[in-house]
Amino acid sequence: MVECGGMEPEFDFNQGPAKTYVGGFHARIINGLLHIVFTSADEEYSFVLPLDLTKKLSRGLAAQVEEIEKKNNIVIDGRLPNEPMVSPIQAKIVEGEEPENK
Repeated sequence: MVECGGMEPEFDFNQGPAKTYVGGFHARIINGLLHIVFTSADEEYSFVLPLDLTKKLSRGLAAQVEEIEKKNNIVIDGRLPNEPMVSPIQAKIVEGEEPENK
């Protein structure tokens, strides 16, 4: 769990406000602040975070995801929309042949 609230008691995720499923987000750093919009169906929820809190959140979430991957022997696809998928098929150069140049 990631906590970043000073000396406050640990947050109880089973209590508190209703949870909203987030299906996507838009994020950008503008003038030293993270502007992030979470989307859920047709709804949008906007937040602004200072960069120090943004970095703590990023590091804390990354550590939790790595822990889950390690414990469950899985790899969670975290590619951004503009990142290509790496092909599992690799071309093998046959000895004595030159690779084609196109």
